[in-house]
Amino acid sequence: MELQTTTIQTKSAQCECAIFGNGKRPLVILPGIFTKSLMPFAQGVADRYQKFLDSYKVYLLDRPLNPPETCDAAFLAKAAAESLDALGVKGACVIGISAGGIAAQALAASRPDLVAKLFLGSTTANTKEAAAIIGGWARLAEEEKLSELNQAFAQAVYTPSFYERYKDAIMASLDGATSADLKRFSILALSLLGFDAAPLLAKIKCPILAVGAGQDKIFGADSAPQIARLAGFSARSYVYKNYGHAVYDEAPDYPDKILAFFDE
Repeated sequence: MELQTTTIQTKSAQCECAIFGNGKRPLVILPGIFTKSLMPFAQGVADRYQKFLDSYKVYLLDRPLNPPETCDAAFLAKAAAESLDALGVKGACVIGISAGGIAAQALAASRPDLVAKLFLGSTTANTKEAAAIIGGWARLAEEEKLSELNQAFAQAVYTPSFYERYKDAIMASLDGATSADLKRFSILALSLLGFDAAPLLAKIKCPILAVGAGQDKIFGADSAPQIARLAGFSARSYVYKNYGHAVYDEAPDYPDKILAFFDE
C-alpha cells in the first residue's frame, strides 16, 4: 500500500494530510488534538484501518498547523472544508475522533455536500463538563511543562491497564514536542471550550453513529447517547462499557464497527 503525505495551503489555514487506500469511496479521518504532527504516525493509522483499504481512499486530515488564537470549532470546520475542496473530496464517509468529532459536527452542519455519513468517536456535543481537564492541558502547554502535560494527557485518555502495559511506547510517542508544537496544542485545546452542538446537530441530515465509552474521563459515559438524542432520527449511539476515552485505540473491534456502519 502506498502512503503519501501532503501539505495543503488554503485561504484559512495550512493543513497536513496523509492519503492511503486503493478504493474509490472517500473516507476522511479528523483526529483529536495531539502535541505533535500526526504525519509520522500515519502508517500506524493505516495499519489500524487495514480492512478499509480495498474499498476506500482514506484522507487523514490533521488539525491546522497555524491556527489563530481565536480558533474555534467553526474555524476548524472551515479549514477542513477548504482542505477537502482542494483535494476534490465530496460525499465522504467522515470519522471524527475526540476533538476531531467536534470539528466533524460543525463540518457536517455547515457543508452537507462533503459528508455522506458521520461516525463520531469519543466526542461530545458540549464541552462544559470537560473544561477543567482541557483547560489544564492548555495551561501546561503554555507553560511548556511537557512531561507533566504528557502524563496528564495519557492518564486521562487511556484506561489504567492499557497505560501501564504500553506506558513506555505512549510516552515516547508524546515526547519531543517543540515550543511551537505546544503553542499550537494550547490553541487547539482552548478552541474546544464553549462548544455546544445542539443547534448544529439539528441541521445534520446524514446518518450518524456516535460511539462512546463507559469509562471516558474526559467527556463522560453519556456523551454518545446525548449526541444521538440531539441529532434525532438520523442518529444512533453505542457505548463500550469497559473502555476509556481511547477506546478507538484499545477495542479490537472498533474498526469493524465503523466499517459496518459505513457499508450499510
